[in-house]
Amino acid sequence: MASSDPSTPCPFQVHIPDEEIARMRRLISDTRLPDSPPVSGASWDYGVELEWLKTMRQAWLNDFDWKLVEKEMNSIPQFTAVIESVTVHYMYQKSSRADAVPILFLHGWPGSFWEFHRVVEMLRDPPADQPAFDIVVPSLPGFAFSSAPPRKGWDMEDNARIFDHLMTGLLGYSSYMVQGGDWGSLISLHLGTDKFPACKLLEITAIPGSPTLGALLTLPFFLLPTSWRNWLYSKIYTTGDIADITRSKSFITTGSGYFVQQLTRPFTIGYALNDSPLGILAWIGEKYRDLMDPEILPTATKFILTTVSLYYLTNSFATSTLPYHENTKTFSQKIRMTKPYVTARYPYDVTNFPKGWIKAQHPRMLYRQIHQRGGHFPGFEVPDLLVADLWELVKSQRALFD
Repeated sequence: MASSDPSTPCPFQVHIPDEEIARMRRLISDTRLPDSPPVSGASWDYGVELEWLKTMRQAWLNDFDWKLVEKEMNSIPQFTAVIESVTVHYMYQKSSRADAVPILFLHGWPGSFWEFHRVVEMLRDPPADQPAFDIVVPSLPGFAFSSAPPRKGWDMEDNARIFDHLMTGLLGYSSYMVQGGDWGSLISLHLGTDKFPACKLLEITAIPGSPTLGALLTLPFFLLPTSWRNWLYSKIYTTGDIADITRSKSFITTGSGYFVQQLTRPFTIGYALNDSPLGILAWIGEKYRDLMDPEILPTATKFILTTVSLYYLTNSFATSTLPYHENTKTFSQKIRMTKPYVTARYPYDVTNFPKGWIKAQHPRMLYRQIHQRGGHFPGFEVPDLLVADLWELVKSQRALFD
C-alpha cells in the first residue's frame, strides 16, 4: 500500500494527456511567422534566426514524437516527494554496486533534469575499474514536474536546503557529492559550505570567482588602445583565459537581454510566452545557439525540442524565470566554499573565469579540467567528458566516502 505521507518518495511516471499534446501541435502549426526577415540580411545578430526557427518548427511537427520521449523518460525511475511544501520531482537510479557514490546533478536555465539522461547508464554501470554512482537528478522548483517555489524570495540557498534533505533525510545518504552548472552551480556553492556537512565533494561548471586585479582589470577594456590592452592581457592571462573573458564580454553586450528581462520583470515574458510553444522555442532556442558547442548544435534538435516541450507541457516557463528575480542578492554575494572541489572549463560556455579568480574566492580547488569540446550543457553535449571527469575525481577522493 502506498504511503499517505507526501514526504515519502512516490513513484512517478511522465504522462501528458493526448489532448494537451494535440493542442501543442495545433498551436505550433497555427502560429504565423514572417515570410522573410523584416530587415534584409538579418540573422542571429538580430536575435533568433527566422530560417532556423522555421526549420525547427517543421522538425517539431514532422519528426518529433512526444510519446516516444515519454517512453524514454520513463525508462529511468522517477519519483516525487514533498519537502517544505515543494513537490520535488527527481530521477533516481541506484547502482547494483555496494560501493557506489551518491551524486546529485543540478541543472539550470534553460535546462531541465533531462539534460543528464545520457550519463545515467555510464555512471550506474561503469567498467569494473571505474567508480559507480547512485544518481539523483531533481527538477528545480518551478521547472518541469517540480512545483513552483512556495513563497516570494525563494533563492538558491533554499534549493540547497531541500536538495540536501532529499539526499540525507529521504534517501538516507550520510554523504554525497554534487555536480552542477548555471543555477546548479550557485546551489552547489551553498552545498559546499559548512551548513551542509553531508556534501563532501563538488564538480562545478560556470563557477564565479573574484577578480584578483581589482579595478585594474577593467582598465584595459575601456581606456587603453587595443594593442596595449592585448599586450597587457598576454602578460597576465593564458590564451584560454583571454578567449573566455572576450567571449563573456561579448555575451554580456549582445546576448544578455533575456537576463535583464527575467531579472526585473520575469512574469511579463513568462505570461507572454506561457501559451506559445513556438514563442518559447524562439526565446530559449537563441540561448542554445549562444551556449552550445556549434559542432554539436546541429545534432541537438530532438534535445532542444524535448526541453521546450517540457517547459510548455508542464506549464513551467513562467516559473522557470523566477530564479533571476529572486536571487538578485546572490549575484553580489561572495559565498566561500569550504569543501574540496574541481571546476571544468568547456570552451563554449560563457561564464568561464580565470583559475586564479576562482581559487581566490574558493581556495580548496583540487584542480581544473580544461576541455576542447562542449558548452553550457555538458551532460548532453559531451557526456563522455563529464563522466570521465567524475571517475577521475572520485578515484582521487575515494576516502571521503569510505
